[in-house]
Amino acid sequence: MLFSPITSEDYLERIVETKNRMRTENMDLLIVFSDSWRSANCRYLTGIKPYPALARDYWGIGYAPVSLITIPLEEDPTVFISDLMYEYAKREIAGTLREKPWIDVKPWTKTKSFLRDLGEKVKNIGFEGKDIIPWPVYEIFREAVGSEMKDTEILELQRRIKSEREIKLMEVASNINDRICEELVRGIIRKGVTEREIERKIKMLGHSMDAEYVDANFMQSRNVGFGHSTDATIEDGSLLSLHVILQYEGYNSDNDRIFGFGNIGEEEKELAKITNEAFEKGLSTIKPGIKGSEAPKAALDTHEFVALGKEGGAGTYGHGIGLEGEELGFIDDWILKKGMTFAFATGAYNKDFGAAWATEDVIVVTESGARSLTKFDRDFIIH
Repeated sequence: MLFSPITSEDYLERIVETKNRMRTENMDLLIVFSDSWRSANCRYLTGIKPYPALARDYWGIGYAPVSLITIPLEEDPTVFISDLMYEYAKREIAGTLREKPWIDVKPWTKTKSFLRDLGEKVKNIGFEGKDIIPWPVYEIFREAVGSEMKDTEILELQRRIKSEREIKLMEVASNINDRICEELVRGIIRKGVTEREIERKIKMLGHSMDAEYVDANFMQSRNVGFGHSTDATIEDGSLLSLHVILQYEGYNSDNDRIFGFGNIGEEEKELAKITNEAFEKGLSTIKPGIKGSEAPKAALDTHEFVALGKEGGAGTYGHGIGLEGEELGFIDDWILKKGMTFAFATGAYNKDFGAAWATEDVIVVTESGARSLTKFDRDFIIH
């Protein structure tokens, strides 16, 4: 481990902040749903990630890779976890907090009766996770509490702003991504090696550097189209598309890079230059108080080639990142604040010679501006 994980005090402070937000919304009870694929809310409040196992539950739905957290305003929270994970979750929370657990752990099959009892005590109920919950499960919850549940984004808004400890974990994750790039350009990427060989090497490198999860995509692509690696071999003059999301101690880094390989043309080099200039212009615009859409707009206006789009086009965007690789939606409608983190990307395309260049970094908003947690070159050419 390169850096210590989130502490017991962090989890306790998060619950306090969540309850403060509940008071603001006049909410007596918040119900939070997560699953093993979109587990950020559960992990944020408990440190536990639901295990993606199949397990028959007594509702007959046929799986339970999920968690539910109930947060009554005036009582302690409870997390419900798959019956198969129940003992593990109790040990994990106790180990994380190093004290008697402040959050009760119950098996998933107790959810329905527990919600029924809660519903008899409270009036105003909020629900977070409606966009990911299976509809039959949601209906069971609604029936159990006996009233409508107000859709809310309390935790989504809360998670946008990261603590210094969270930012440090994301910085470690980004550093691992940088080191992977360094290893790739030192000789792993070479003529005759296949896309699949390189992709497998990326995953091996990530895990060897303490990443707990690595999702890699590597291929030759002159238009940066999304796809999958194949057995095609790297050839002179290729543009190589790299996309790696990796996780360290629960927190993610998202890294897109285009590498030029060998003798690429002057036009491709110009695309790399434009992409980098656009990124720097967007980055220099980011600061607390601006609307998130201002950074992409600034990047698009960097160069006449991009702004007018006569010879091609450009793309730029930012999406939230933290406990998930792509979370919290796009940043266009965010009012930026210190501690917000997101992945920011720019790219340029020229239709005349059918090539594109793109780049993406993880950004943190600082007190007076922004800094990139991703350090590897945005216009690297492998000779």
